[in-house]
Amino acid sequence: MEGNMTKRTRLSGIGPLALLMLFVMMLSGLRAIAGQSPNNPCSIRVPQSAPTNLSSLAKITADQAMAAARAAYPGSRVQRVELENENGCLVYGVSLSNGLEVKVDAGTGIVLHQEQEDSEDEG
Repeated sequence: MEGNMTKRTRLSGIGPLALLMLFVMMLSGLRAIAGQSPNNPCSIRVPQSAPTNLSSLAKITADQAMAAARAAYPGSRVQRVELENENGCLVYGVSLSNGLEVKVDAGTGIVLHQEQEDSEDEG
C-alpha cells in the first residue's frame, strides 16, 4: 500500500512542474507574436523609411503613455511627452518632475525603462 502512495506523490509532483513549463512556453510564444523578446523589448519597430508622423504607427495615445509613467512613479508629474524612434523602437519618452525620462512602449503601454534626464535637454 505504501508503494502506491509513493508513486502517486511522485506523479503529482510532475504536474505543477509541467504546468510551469507550459506557462513559460506560452509566455514565450506570446512575446514572439507581439514581436518581443528579452533582447528586443519593443512591440513596434519603426521602418527604415519611417513616416514623418510617427503617431500613425502608435497603438496607444500619449495620454495612455503618461498614465503608465505616472503609475510607475506615483507622485511625479508629467513635464513633457514625445513620441520617439529610439534605436528603431517606437516609444513615448515621458519626462517626469522627478528628473526621470520614462520610456513607454507605443504599442503595449508597458514601461520599458527609465533614465535620468540630461540637463542640456531642458534648455
